[in-house]
Amino acid sequence: MGNLSYLYGIIIHPGENAELFTEKPSLRRKILISFLLLLCLGAAGCRLFRFLELKSQLGDSRENFSVSDHDGLRLILKNPVLIAGDIEWLMVYSPPVKTRVSQDAELWTYHLVKLYPGRKGESGNFDLSMGMKLCNGKLCEVVFPKRLAKYITKEILGEIMSSVGGAEVKKLEKSSTANVKSLESKYIPNLSEIIEILGHPHTKLNEQNGTVLLVYKYRLRERTPEGKYIVFRLLLSFNEKTDKLKKLVLPLRSVKLSMNFEPRATQK
Repeated sequence: MGNLSYLYGIIIHPGENAELFTEKPSLRRKILISFLLLLCLGAAGCRLFRFLELKSQLGDSRENFSVSDHDGLRLILKNPVLIAGDIEWLMVYSPPVKTRVSQDAELWTYHLVKLYPGRKGESGNFDLSMGMKLCNGKLCEVVFPKRLAKYITKEILGEIMSSVGGAEVKKLEKSSTANVKSLESKYIPNLSEIIEILGHPHTKLNEQNGTVLLVYKYRLRERTPEGKYIVFRLLLSFNEKTDKLKKLVLPLRSVKLSMNFEPRATQK
């Protein structure tokens, strides 16, 4: 995967690698593209390029996606690019619950069981379910947990998804950071609203920079083929004075996905 990222940078940004193109640049580029195509035939496929294409698509909502609040929040992808194998890889091959919804569409549901540091100390069920709908073998719709709809409208979700399209990707650091700058403060969830949606966190920390950090942990209900449970963490940072959400971090596989919910002018 690292080699693919490097080669992708060479092709897309040749100026940063000018030494490789001092002679017959078109021929050298053709050789690199051919090599990439050969890599795409391997077990990993062109997964990196498909994820980058999805990110690019999210930058244009009119052409590539829409958001619905019918029966929960849904992200509808108009030009599907991720294949079933990409979803399996993303979820570390933990099997979903599969439901055939039409002749050419199937819904994959992943159940996330909330983890506690000790005994469960709250009433209610705060487990989450995430749906992935595949049309003709490609991801065409994402179904978000229903309880999110209490404080997140389809308009807000649309703005958040659009910000992902403009996310800054750092290959060496394996990170992607999106800045959600178009939301008014009143639409950004506060700490009490998040706790109402997700319940009490696994860990709560008061940091020195005036930030309150909530850490939530979940495991996929189904085991992997090797018999392991996959655990995910969700890190939410809040402004101690305003109680508003500042940052969301989701480590996924080897990549850290982040969203900043403050205007760029106030970021440090």
